[in-house]
Amino acid sequence: MTIKKRFLISYIGGIAIACLSLFSIISIVFYVTTGKISSPVTLYKTFTQQRSLSPEEELAYIKLRGIAKSDPEQLLAPSGELKKTIEQFEAESLGVVVRKQEAIAYYSQDLVEKSLVVHFPKFDANNIETRGTIDNAGRLYRYMKFDFYFNDQVPGSLLVLKKENNFLEFMTKWGVLIIVTILLVSIGGLLFFNHLLKKTIIRPLKNLGAGMSEISNGHLEMSVNEPTKQTAMEVKQLTNDFEKMREALIRSTEEQVKLENNRKELVASISHDLKTPMTSIIGYVEGLLDGVADSPEKRDRYLQTIHTKAISLNELIEELFLYSKLDAEAIPFHFERININDFLKHIIEEFQLQDNQVSLRLINQEPTSYVLADRMQLNRVFINLIENSLKFKAKDRVLSIQIEVLNVSQMVEVQVSDNGQGISTEQLPYVFDHFYRGEEARPTNTGGSGLGLAIVKQIIDMHQGQVMIESELHQGTTVTILLKKA
Repeated sequence: MTIKKRFLISYIGGIAIACLSLFSIISIVFYVTTGKISSPVTLYKTFTQQRSLSPEEELAYIKLRGIAKSDPEQLLAPSGELKKTIEQFEAESLGVVVRKQEAIAYYSQDLVEKSLVVHFPKFDANNIETRGTIDNAGRLYRYMKFDFYFNDQVPGSLLVLKKENNFLEFMTKWGVLIIVTILLVSIGGLLFFNHLLKKTIIRPLKNLGAGMSEISNGHLEMSVNEPTKQTAMEVKQLTNDFEKMREALIRSTEEQVKLENNRKELVASISHDLKTPMTSIIGYVEGLLDGVADSPEKRDRYLQTIHTKAISLNELIEELFLYSKLDAEAIPFHFERININDFLKHIIEEFQLQDNQVSLRLINQEPTSYVLADRMQLNRVFINLIENSLKFKAKDRVLSIQIEVLNVSQMVEVQVSDNGQGISTEQLPYVFDHFYRGEEARPTNTGGSGLGLAIVKQIIDMHQGQVMIESELHQGTTVTILLKKA
């Protein structure tokens, strides 16, 4: 049940209580006005006195009143035509009562004589008050009265009675009890609805608030109790959303810790990789200053080493700068439709001009394949892959690099394979991590910074593509790149 329905029920309960309060106010006003609190019976009698006669009542009253005026003695012992008339009236739920002096001379069968004697209205020769209500053995009857004198001048009275319906009789007898009962039930219902709202809305919201307080204090492991079946749907949804937020915060915190650890590792790796060439440069410069290089040939060798280390250091700084900009998504990518076959042919031609000791060839499985890519960054990807193969080529054979292009569904697959040193199974899962070279001592004699494959992965990720690697130690490596077709 929704909060809206629950509050609607509460409002209905409030309206019921307002009605009861209004009834109480009316009663108080009535008391202030009349000086007494009218009972349901009094109010009912007032109402019946003002109500118009039914056709049956009016006909019976007029006919019997005419007989009372002309020949009242017939009413003492009805017979003949008069008896049939009275029986006809009685068949229509009317009652007839004739009193002479204080004695009841005639009454209908459904009436109780003793009660008639006790509650019979007073004689009024002027017939000023001819209508009212009489109690007969606990049952209320509305009556019309005509007072007259018999032939011997003894006062007599004629009553034509109409029994009221059971509902009015029931309300007259039990009205006060019913009103009190309704009042108690209304109050009980209001308390019940209040308890229901507290159980299904207020209490779950309090639990949710307590959970939020725990989170604000840094206790993310504190979960909110599972809502009960009776809990409002909106509160359940809010609780579920809160749990999702808490789990997301836990994941975010764990990711933050992981990023912080990676940052520390990155700083340590940068320090190591920068320190190694710098140490060599400082050592050779000090050797020159101290005169250790005492011959022109030795000085040239020292200077050449310093130059090589400086170039290596500069390349490392450039790759580190590129990696950090890619990681921060600070490099704009300009995507365009590129013919991947022509693009790779151009790269191969450049390398063949630089190094004739490498066998580099392109295998075109498809005549024409187009991808959506940034030309400059994609060029960096394949340059890094080819240079990586050159750095880790096998010493016992000529390096052979083969590039193959395939169409796979909505992607273009480019495989770069070599016959170099290969990578062991243990090291393979970590090759795309920054500063990973595969050797525990992290030597730099290969000229690698450990950022080449990490940069490749970042660039391909920015292209919404995939990069995978397969390798076997001493056999070679295959890097597979998937790019979107254009």
